[in-house]
Amino acid sequence: MCQHEDLAALVSADTPPGPDQAAERLGVRQVEFDHMRTLGWIGPADWREVRFGTSRAGAVDVPLFTTEAVDSLVDAHPEVDWQQLRSTGAHHAVDAVSVQCS
Repeated sequence: MCQHEDLAALVSADTPPGPDQAAERLGVRQVEFDHMRTLGWIGPADWREVRFGTSRAGAVDVPLFTTEAVDSLVDAHPEVDWQQLRSTGAHHAVDAVSVQCS
């Protein structure tokens, strides 16, 4: 199995990313990905409860996305300058998405 040429792609396709992994996959910060969610560009395919420590009080629900939905964002929104968004500084990045989508 380790010699399978497409192993990384197969694992990636079957492992739904959370918001931080989805943002990393797109090459943007999580705040930009969150903004895309607010705009309704992408929604979770599933939710998973993640517990911190042994207490139920430390549990949070984490949204999970399909890799296909994450990967399709670039083609679905050609109005966004993705290169600029990926290279924009922290204080201007969300504005870049907002301006491009207005």
